[in-house]
Amino acid sequence: MPVYEQTYRNYEGGLRHQFRWWIVVEQEFRVLSRSRIFKFLVLLAGLHVIFRVLQVVGYDVIVQDPNHPMAPLLKQVEVIVVNARMFFEFVRLQTPLMFITLLYAGSGMICNDIRNNLMEIYFSKPLRWYDYVLGKVLALILLGLSLTALPVILVLVQHNLLLPGAQTLSDSLFWGGAAMGYSLAVVIPTALCILACSAVMPGQNYAAITVFMLLIANSTMAGLLAGALRDRDYLVLSFPLALDRLGQELFQETRLLFELRWEWPLLYVGATCLLALAIIMWRARRAEVAA
Repeated sequence: MPVYEQTYRNYEGGLRHQFRWWIVVEQEFRVLSRSRIFKFLVLLAGLHVIFRVLQVVGYDVIVQDPNHPMAPLLKQVEVIVVNARMFFEFVRLQTPLMFITLLYAGSGMICNDIRNNLMEIYFSKPLRWYDYVLGKVLALILLGLSLTALPVILVLVQHNLLLPGAQTLSDSLFWGGAAMGYSLAVVIPTALCILACSAVMPGQNYAAITVFMLLIANSTMAGLLAGALRDRDYLVLSFPLALDRLGQELFQETRLLFELRWEWPLLYVGATCLLALAIIMWRARRAEVAA
């Protein structure tokens, strides 16, 4: 009696897309779109966007009318004024919602594939480990940018339509570029770290708890070290504060968290991203060889 190899046969069909990693991105968004919790988190993040849209509409309508009685008063209220600080605060306040959404979406992306033996299905098709990694990473990054950078672009377009002019356009280009840079600085490390924990943990809950524990331990250590040595520059060891420092530099904020130059938090964030990416690539390459 012949002995057959118990494995999946090689893929013999044609390619649906020019980029093979796009299949992985589509699959992740298809799975997330069925989750009620994911829809609730996106809706919750959308409430902040709606508030900013109403703020811009109210401000632009009043400011463009010089005879409006509230125009001088409105310009003095810093919280209402549409400026660089408003967009910085928007991305900064949107970050916790983005983090929770990415944590829910990404903490099981790799470990669930390993537990459910989906790696053999992925790699039985013309997918390589780098296609798998790129698809997973881009899926989370695109999701994060849709909650941070994309709303900023939409609000800026609305701002230029309500208050057209050369000065508005010039300001919008600066605000948009700074918001895009800040969003990338926040989203990319968040996505990579979540996926790295998902790659080494046995389950989604373990990965999510690990991310929370590492974040709490990191921030606590930075605060204790800065307090013990009486030097606020040690707050750069706190990953969230390091990201905030990069955002302050991009938006040219004068009220800084600490006086340490922005190159140091950038180096810290970059090294963390490289380490997380190395873990993801190692796990995917190992799974491909096993499949």
